[in-house]
Amino acid sequence: MRRASLFPTVLLLVALAVGGCGGSSSHKAEKKVTVTFPAYGGFHATTVPVTAGTAALCRRDAQSFTREAVTFLNPPLPTPADEYFVAARTQFYDFQAHQCDAAFLRAALVRRLSAAQRRDLIAGMPYLDAIASQLR
Repeated sequence: MRRASLFPTVLLLVALAVGGCGGSSSHKAEKKVTVTFPAYGGFHATTVPVTAGTAALCRRDAQSFTREAVTFLNPPLPTPADEYFVAARTQFYDFQAHQCDAAFLRAALVRRLSAAQRRDLIAGMPYLDAIASQLR
């Protein structure tokens, strides 16, 4: 019986020893990258961590942005367009936070909006300025 009770203790010590091997202080700490959603109206600035997205996640993020962008361009009455501006902006920063390529966003926009609508969208959403040429 004594031998059976010793096994969990040895197993715990081995696990602690192996687990401690990866925690060396000689490793450089990875730089954490973030994206900040700027303040807008009554909405405070928000900072979120950046994590690389998969192609599937980037397509979903692009579709989410496009859905909000279509609603921004054609808001149901009497809802103010600002609500859709902020919703689309949130989806765009989520897209950026996943480090997605603008090609995903362009593909989603081309499926749902005409060239004239994409120009109107870019004109109405200044946060798209940095990638505007890739969205036309």
